[in-house]
Amino acid sequence: MASLAITVFWLTAGVDAGWFALQKLELPVGLRVILLFTMVSGGVWQIFRHVLAPLFLPIRDTDIALLLERHFPQFQDRLITTVEGTRGYQSSGPIVSSMLNRTADQASAVAGNVHADDVFDFGPLKKRGVLSGVLLLSLVGCSFVQPGALGRWCDAFVLCKESYHLRTSTLDFYLVAQPGDRHVEFRTNDGHRQHLHPRGADLELVMVVPSGNSPVGQPWVVPQRARVDVIRGDGTISRTYISQTTGNQFRFILTRLQEPVSIEVLAGDYRTPRPLNIRTVTPPGIDTIQLDCSYPAYTVWNQQMETTIAIQGSEVALPLETEFQLRAVSNKPLQSVRIVTDGFELTGDQSSCTITSRNDQQITNRESGPLLSGDGLTVEARFRVVTSARREDQSDLGPDIVPMLDASSPGADTLHLAGLPISSNSSLRFFLHDKDDVTSATPESLRVRGISDKPPVISTRTRGIGNSITRRAVIPMTGKIQDDYGLQSAGFQFLVDDETEWRPRPFRNVFPTGTSAYRLGDGDDSKPEQFSVQPLDLTEGQTLAVAVVAADGCTVPKPNVTRAEPIVFRIVSNEELLALLYSREINLRRRFEEVIQELNSVKDDLQFHQDVARRVDTDGADSKSEDRIGLTTCATRCGNSLRRQNNELTAIAESFEEIVLQLINNAIPPQQLAEAMRTDIVRPLSVITEEPMDVADRSVSEFRVAATSGQAASELVAASIRDVSSVISQLRAILENVRDMAEFHEALRDLKDILEEQQRILNETKREQIKNLGF
Repeated sequence: MASLAITVFWLTAGVDAGWFALQKLELPVGLRVILLFTMVSGGVWQIFRHVLAPLFLPIRDTDIALLLERHFPQFQDRLITTVEGTRGYQSSGPIVSSMLNRTADQASAVAGNVHADDVFDFGPLKKRGVLSGVLLLSLVGCSFVQPGALGRWCDAFVLCKESYHLRTSTLDFYLVAQPGDRHVEFRTNDGHRQHLHPRGADLELVMVVPSGNSPVGQPWVVPQRARVDVIRGDGTISRTYISQTTGNQFRFILTRLQEPVSIEVLAGDYRTPRPLNIRTVTPPGIDTIQLDCSYPAYTVWNQQMETTIAIQGSEVALPLETEFQLRAVSNKPLQSVRIVTDGFELTGDQSSCTITSRNDQQITNRESGPLLSGDGLTVEARFRVVTSARREDQSDLGPDIVPMLDASSPGADTLHLAGLPISSNSSLRFFLHDKDDVTSATPESLRVRGISDKPPVISTRTRGIGNSITRRAVIPMTGKIQDDYGLQSAGFQFLVDDETEWRPRPFRNVFPTGTSAYRLGDGDDSKPEQFSVQPLDLTEGQTLAVAVVAADGCTVPKPNVTRAEPIVFRIVSNEELLALLYSREINLRRRFEEVIQELNSVKDDLQFHQDVARRVDTDGADSKSEDRIGLTTCATRCGNSLRRQNNELTAIAESFEEIVLQLINNAIPPQQLAEAMRTDIVRPLSVITEEPMDVADRSVSEFRVAATSGQAASELVAASIRDVSSVISQLRAILENVRDMAEFHEALRDLKDILEEQQRILNETKREQIKNLGF
């Protein structure tokens, strides 16, 4: 039994040593439990069979007799016959009895010559004793050579401990998580170490040889290198050997890990008893962001636009002083969130929140509610967009933090932070920490751009007035005033001579407050807004600067006011203004005469090619090619010239209309002069540009088409000459009116010269009289 036990010891110890030498691992606990059960069962069976069973098993006389006869053949069955005869035989007679007695006597005689020592063989027992002694001595020697061997065997195969080998190397594991190079320990679940890792991020595993002594009493041995086996889900294994990075550390990195893996590490005589399980999870992120806005009153957006904004990108633009309730929905439950702005950090979970300002002063509201909803999926906070200047002026966030209970929620236990100020063009960065203990490495970002209220835009111009005006002039002003939200007021401002303070004057029409666009003259260009000069009682030589000014309804920080570029006027006499207008008339008359000359040239060109057209029509297909080309060139040239002269006549008519308006707006007497110019010049010119010139142009165009296509063109040339001649005759009639008007202005100019000469003579006479009187 002892030999068997010691043999089993050496066999199991050898298997364990060989397994550890190959795998650097203890035998599986299940296998050792099976071996223990087998050893115990076998031992019990051996004790029962070889010890207990013989004690209670009786030995029959016949068995002893047979055993003796087997060792001593000289008995010749006499001994067994004698033993069996003692019990007697049935129907035995005298002869049988005598034979049995004689057999018994012979067996007795032979038994006297037999020695008992010859029956028992003690050789095998001595061999087993020697073998057992040798095995026992080997066991004693092992206990001296390796003092802990018996205890280790007992721990392994009797107590079935999970770890029983005394190693000289060991490793502690942790992971470096981002952001911030955080040290993250493995979670332990039923003896298995596992870690939840964000999918797509780099996995950095750090293996550290601890300081201190091993169980053998020596410092832990730092291996030269470590072997890392990465076992993937499909069973493939990638093996990497890494060297120590510092004195007692090894670092292993898996880049952009996408799938769950198991990691086994072998370093020296240490091996992870169970693989390190890495399970990839979706990193926390924000699916949707919604803003419930309360716009400033001056924008009127609360009534005109949607107050709920669903953010589609990473930027939103809001008017300054807009307050908004931010609701960000995460893709998975969160345990905490940190919102970082340029001025403060807001950190919170499902029960509280903390605000830290830029000067690291922590402001905690004891009554503050959660920053996260109960399910951990929604982040809620209230902010207010302010100008950068205002944000910089606030050194303490305390006054801006006002707890506000949401009465609409059940129990009214949800708190919002009212109007945390964020500067314009700042970013809200969301750092999310989910229930899997995964922190977003790259923060979700939302840039909030504050839209400052722009000043009104004024686009105006004068109409029918020049920079030289009379003291009774009316200045017509047309144009448009626009604002991004709404106009509050608008009107004129003016300066006289060297004044520095602008003087206001309201518009003639009532200005509609709140409109975003206003046309001067209430939208009717034929009735522009007017600025009357006469109430100012100006004198000749003075200057007047007029500008349109507008203000909006902005309250951040005050209304925006825009003054258009002022227009400077010089006050002149009626005669001087007429002289200026006469100079323009002379110019227009010259241009008018040039137009008539150009039309005469067109007429001459057509008359010259009329004979060519008749010749081409007569010759037909035998006509010369240069004649046909000449007709086409003539038609094209005349058509282009007609269109140019039509445009020039339109410009001349507009210039004459401008002179008419200046006469009217400057109140130049007599008023019939302006009306006569409009009746005799402007309106006839407008009629000619609209119909006769158009008829002539169509005639020339038909001539060009006929000449190009090879059709008969002589009649069309004649029609063109007739239409162009009609236009020329009408223009000459208008030219006579222009010349009559010029003569009238010349007479006025001569009269002005006479009056100036008389005034000069009168002044000279007064000086002579004063001189003669002795003064």
